[in-house]
Amino acid sequence: MHPYLTFCGLALLISLLALVAFRLEPERPAAKGLVGLTLGGVLFWLWSVSEPSVTFSDFTVAYYPAGRAIIEDIPRLFVRCWDTPVCGFVNIPIVALLFTPFSMLTLRHAQWLFVVLSLGSLILSIWLLWSISEATTWRKWVIVLLFMMNGPLVYSVKEGNLTHVALLLLIAGVVGLEKTWERSAGVCFALAAVIKLPLLLFVVYFAGVRRWRLVMGYGLTLVMISALSLWYAGWASHVAWYREVIQPLSGQGLAAFNVQSIEGVLLRLQDGARLYDWKPVPAPASVRLTGQAVAALLVGLSCLVCLRKPLSRPRETLYVELSMVLCLSLLISPISWTHYYLFLLLPLSLYAGNRLPIPAQGGWRAAMIVCTLLVSPPVMFGGEQATRQWASRLLISHYVLGALVLWGVLAAIRWKLGAAHPLRLVASADKRPMPSPAQANQDPEAPRERSA
Repeated sequence: MHPYLTFCGLALLISLLALVAFRLEPERPAAKGLVGLTLGGVLFWLWSVSEPSVTFSDFTVAYYPAGRAIIEDIPRLFVRCWDTPVCGFVNIPIVALLFTPFSMLTLRHAQWLFVVLSLGSLILSIWLLWSISEATTWRKWVIVLLFMMNGPLVYSVKEGNLTHVALLLLIAGVVGLEKTWERSAGVCFALAAVIKLPLLLFVVYFAGVRRWRLVMGYGLTLVMISALSLWYAGWASHVAWYREVIQPLSGQGLAAFNVQSIEGVLLRLQDGARLYDWKPVPAPASVRLTGQAVAALLVGLSCLVCLRKPLSRPRETLYVELSMVLCLSLLISPISWTHYYLFLLLPLSLYAGNRLPIPAQGGWRAAMIVCTLLVSPPVMFGGEQATRQWASRLLISHYVLGALVLWGVLAAIRWKLGAAHPLRLVASADKRPMPSPAQANQDPEAPRERSA
């Protein structure tokens, strides 16, 4: 429990220092330097306490050998380790070609190169978010704070995973929507889904709201990548991918502490569940039915809310719906690893950049702070002894709770956007009305403030 309290205390300290440095005393560089030093110390602490215990474990056991196998010994591409389908390379074969250049280096050099490229992708992600955020210095630095204080992001980099690269693609897709480059945005969303399969839910949403240019870009990208994968690696390798990676989890699940999906939560609450074991276990019928019922409820409520046509459809409404779909993709997927929750940096950053029509006051702000604190702590496991009690097993699923809170906030605000008096993104003393989308596009850099 104490690491979580430590994290909350550090988050409060950083917030107070940032408030002084960027809003109350913006002309004093010493205050900003103090914030930077404190953030560096916090980042070092997050890295030291975060899982995994073996640094770059995913890169070492999955991506690095896959880069060599895809060009020399394709039948060995999906050889499993530790007798579990989640250990080893799990993407479709064509993705392994991305790691062939790494496999030409020694493991240590390849790991350092991956770290450098990962840091570059994160810097580019922040820059892209800055480009579509309100042009206010303190808002931009809040986005930086969100990234540097995000436990799942540290977990992804420390594991040597690709989730933070998929985040960059999602952000690029949102920027494409901002620029009205819908086909290009569809390409970016599809590439992210190739890396992380739960993101395939976006194409269902795009088709449901009849954004056909997005669907075209998304669909053509998936077809081309699948065709290239089949042409290069052959049908047999894809059969092996399905047999070794997908099929073993059909009708089974994982109760491990870092599986943060609704089904994972339910499995952890079962008697005898092992939280540090990644072998699939049969999911009882009650768990399956409960998980499916909750998923159906969330999807049904989301459809109901999004079918409520707003009086105007500004771009921010689309961002709200995209954020809801992102939450759903994490919650209803059978396997959602904890590092997937770094995807929620996208809606949280949009809120920090004043691109979501959520009021920055009262209960709305409190709810956003709560969900941020729930999805941002470092990824840790206290041991089987520390998680024997039912309450402890529920507490370890706080990422799921944070995503549920965020989904609820987004659903509530989307419902209000369809009411007779929609929320306004622009507030001023003379109560000017919300500008039309055409007017907003003429002056995209105009500052906006939220109001209730």
